Amino acid sequence: MPDADTLPAEEIDARLGRLPGWELSEDGRTLRRTYRLDHLPAAIFALHIAGIQAELNHHSDLTLGYDTLRVEITTHAAGGRLTAKDFDLAGRIAAVAEGHGAA
Repeated sequence: MPDADTLPAEEIDARLGRLPGWELSEDGRTLRRTYRLDHLPAAIFALHIAGIQAELNHHSDLTLGYDTLRVEITTHAAGGRLTAKDFDLAGRIAAVAEGHGAA
């Protein structure tokens, strides 16, 4: 059973609308974004994200590629569904992305 923090679909849509470039997975359980930037800046950006995750005590999956950094966020403790924590983390990542040259 999902945690009480689980967001309804309408709230997910509203919050997603405030995160340009982010999308929902096909099953609607994961927020995701792929940033395009050179490999070393992407690795540095991933380290910055790891620090934000530690600060929020909420962790996402990061996949470092040749010229990409893919971020996938969900709340495992809520049965793999989206909560406010997911959108807080995505918002913090979006806020620092430009400073890393991420597009």
